[in-house]
Amino acid sequence: MKKWIRWKGLIAFAAAAVLTVVVWALVVDAVVRRTIEAVGTRAVGARVDLAEADLSLFPAGLELTGLAVTNPDSPMQNAVEIGHMKMDLDPGYLIKRKVIINDMVVAELRFNTPRKDSGEVPELAPKKSEMEKIDVAEVSKAVAEKVCGKFTMPALSQPDIKAILAEEPLQSIQLATDLEERIKAEQTRWEKELVRLADEKTLNEYRARVEKLKGTGGSFGAILGAAGEVHQLQADIQKDLNLLKQAQTTFTTDLKAYQQQVRDLSKAPLKEIDRLMDKYSLSPTGLANLSQLIFGEKLCGWVQTASDWYRNVEPYIGQVPGGAGGAPEEQEPLRGKGKNIRFAETPPMPDFLIRNLKVNAAVAAGNLTGKAKNITLDQHILGSPMTYAFLGKQMKPIASLSLIGTANYVKPGDPKNNARLNIKGLVLEDLSLVREDSFPLTLKKATGDLILNLETVGNAIDAGLKAEFGAVRFLADAGEPQTAIAEAIGSAISGVERFTLNAEVVGTLDAYTLDVTSDLDKVLKSSVGNLVNAEAAKFQAALKEQITYRLQGPVAKTQGSLAGLSGIEDELSKRLNLGDDLLKGVKLPF
Repeated sequence: MKKWIRWKGLIAFAAAAVLTVVVWALVVDAVVRRTIEAVGTRAVGARVDLAEADLSLFPAGLELTGLAVTNPDSPMQNAVEIGHMKMDLDPGYLIKRKVIINDMVVAELRFNTPRKDSGEVPELAPKKSEMEKIDVAEVSKAVAEKVCGKFTMPALSQPDIKAILAEEPLQSIQLATDLEERIKAEQTRWEKELVRLADEKTLNEYRARVEKLKGTGGSFGAILGAAGEVHQLQADIQKDLNLLKQAQTTFTTDLKAYQQQVRDLSKAPLKEIDRLMDKYSLSPTGLANLSQLIFGEKLCGWVQTASDWYRNVEPYIGQVPGGAGGAPEEQEPLRGKGKNIRFAETPPMPDFLIRNLKVNAAVAAGNLTGKAKNITLDQHILGSPMTYAFLGKQMKPIASLSLIGTANYVKPGDPKNNARLNIKGLVLEDLSLVREDSFPLTLKKATGDLILNLETVGNAIDAGLKAEFGAVRFLADAGEPQTAIAEAIGSAISGVERFTLNAEVVGTLDAYTLDVTSDLDKVLKSSVGNLVNAEAAKFQAALKEQITYRLQGPVAKTQGSLAGLSGIEDELSKRLNLGDDLLKGVKLPF
């Protein structure tokens, strides 16, 4: 009878199975843990520590416990610390060397936690140049000031008028100078024209002819002969008179135009004063957007910080390591290693993908829970963007927080991102808005709700913030004497209990504009309006005095040139009168 069970084979199989299980239990988890630590350390440039790793095959999954990633710029601090992470792997894709995580749960996620020992790895730490050693905060502040400007308290004191007029060419003086030159040129032209016209000498010659004709006497035939000369004389005199009258008409029109231009010179200083007042003098209109000065620097700093973070992260999110849409990809083969050919897949799948992620994070404000879908660096292969949603409740300075958005890099050359952040019950305390000695302003306390909408298309950014704050208390205390306008603004804003704030960011990540408006503008404009008007009136009077004084000389010269034209008018009138008298005296001698 044959034996159905071969005990030697069964024992050998059982021993091999037990040995495999023992080796798996004792070795594999340790290998996975050390591999994650080694690969992570090389990638980060600082120590990555992992307390435990548990790799399972049935079902396929991986659990990590106590993951700590050192901040390379601060070795005694962890950039990220994860208490527990569990991943459900898709075994079908593991065979294809693809890591497809169906579900991933991250618990006890914390940021910027302290370390017991330094996480610096000297051989991996990058050597910083002198430029890289510059304080990042100072660089960010400098960039923000370059893009958005720096807070400057509006000057209430009168500007130096002499310095202004030394730099500003007065258009009224140039106008008077140009007019004087045109009048002189016109006078020269008419003086030449007078030479062409009949003058007193010519008219005297006509008078001699008239006298000669009057002395004609004698026979009737002589009288008839003189009649012909009389008619010719009349025609000659009339021709010259017509030329004189035509010249007088043209001259009178030109003279009136120049007289009007000279009279207009008296109005030129008024336009000049208005122009310089708009440019150099503070007016209530100029106070219409003090919110930009008060909140702009702080908001711009936040925008610049967010922009810097986005620029650092975006190259990794939007990178395109492989062909699009799962198309076949060929790589240059190493000698003796053959070719690594990536064939088209249906449906195409990236090398790494987290289909569903759940996160429980502990941030400074409290606990934050969230979820995300389609997390991969190869959205162009997957064909779907990443979506995310986070929710926070009963947080320390915030009643509730919600963040939803989409990161779309399906078309790497045309990324589109959008996000909406809604915060309710935000408590602000001791928020420094302006740090200038001339007007230090602090928002001591405020509670508000805000909504932020953000959209980026390529490098273009379009963001809008709407916020309402109540239980407000501002503090403007310089501890030293302040200007009158600083005191007025500080007094007005100290009495504010509620305000709204709107901000818009438009442009590109490298060149954007920040527009801030608030209902505080009405309060501030009203409180300092009378003060500003009084100072503006003083500045206007002093400016008028200086401009009028400087304009006296050029205007006097222009009026003198105009008087020269009046002499030409007198000469034309004199010649016309002589001609008319002559024409009246030319009669037949009987």
